[in-house]
Amino acid sequence: MNQELLITVIVPVWNDIDRILLCVEALKAQTLKNNEYEIFVVDNGSTDGTYEKLLSQTGITLLQESNPGSYSARNKGLKEARGKYVAFTDSDCIPDEKWLENLISCAIDKPSMGIIAGDIQFFKENTSVEASALAYEELFSMDQEAYAKLGLCITANWLSDREVIINNSGFDTSLKSGGDHEMSQRLTEQGLKVYFCEDAIVMHPARNKKEILKKRKRVIGGAWDKSVSKVKAIRLITNSLKLYIKRSIKIFVSSDSSLKKRFSVYGIITLIFITSVKEIARLSLGQKSSRS
Repeated sequence: MNQELLITVIVPVWNDIDRILLCVEALKAQTLKNNEYEIFVVDNGSTDGTYEKLLSQTGITLLQESNPGSYSARNKGLKEARGKYVAFTDSDCIPDEKWLENLISCAIDKPSMGIIAGDIQFFKENTSVEASALAYEELFSMDQEAYAKLGLCITANWLSDREVIINNSGFDTSLKSGGDHEMSQRLTEQGLKVYFCEDAIVMHPARNKKEILKKRKRVIGGAWDKSVSKVKAIRLITNSLKLYIKRSIKIFVSSDSSLKKRFSVYGIITLIFITSVKEIARLSLGQKSSRS
């Protein structure tokens, strides 16, 4: 029988040769003792040399999952994990050195704990990130504190008891996006709670406009795949419109940014709405949801 560790970190990766190495180095530098945690990196069919590059990395367990999708990769790691807890982050993230230590501290004595949702902060990785895109990310993306209040969490910064996830059969592998929210909802429906941990920090690169729109396509695709409603196209368009209106109000009523900055962010949310409608139309014509 495998010896149980305190925590297993699971990181899926797909064609991210440079950023996964930064992530791995940050995970190796955690303040927990080496014998208290293990690092699983699960390659999900990379074709850019990511897997081959990772073969030379020490201090990690490298796995492969051929079924496309990050949730399939995470489930692969879950099958091999030995930790009492499992922590998830993404290949493009850089965890703070006290990330795991603070996640564990937040988990102690939390009644009905289902998930500890750590904080996600943004940094400008390169010059391709427009100022408007960075402003959009800071205003609207990955607000774990807000998610936790809704009983949700995203896998860029997530801790759970391993048995809780395994007993729920892992993540839904039919989804290319939104599987973290789907799992969160399953757990909260069982009476488990999501707690926000502001001290458990993961840095996430801000996306440029192109990447933000690609992400929106994945989100729409995930919602499409999850729904069995005959009128899901109408529902998705309605939800997209509601989101557009809500964000527009927030920009011009709640934001303390300059007028120029507000209009630049408004331009991005308008593009997101247009992209959403186009993707819903494409899926309605029988096309498959996009992975990238």
